[in-house]
Amino acid sequence: MDVFSAFPNAIISGIWKIAKYQRGGVVGTYWDADNAYTLDVIVDEGDVSNINAGSNAETLDADLLLYAKPSQLPTTNPRALASGYLVYDSENGDSFAVINAGIGKNQENGEIEHIELLLKQTDIATIESSES
Repeated sequence: MDVFSAFPNAIISGIWKIAKYQRGGVVGTYWDADNAYTLDVIVDEGDVSNINAGSNAETLDADLLLYAKPSQLPTTNPRALASGYLVYDSENGDSFAVINAGIGKNQENGEIEHIELLLKQTDIATIESSES
């Protein structure tokens, strides 16, 4: 039994999207909304901060952990996911960089059952889409 079968009432559908993004372009950080994948996820919220950091230090390390279905992701390669994918919350307009991706496997048969995406909130300057 995978996490989606175990907790069907926790699944959020149609709100979260993932796509590659480009940092530091002429207009800032942007992503191609036309190539975004819509995800069914389970959201595990929690924050980590460092209260003793200097005044200019970033203090928020991780905002969210998403459990995503492997079949809905553009890749199941954790290195690829953590090095250039952005997750967008279309309901709240928040964007998050994937800073860590973990593979959740069934320990009996080795099948990938879910991907854990650790996210850090980020700004997105533009969402490029042929519709805009």
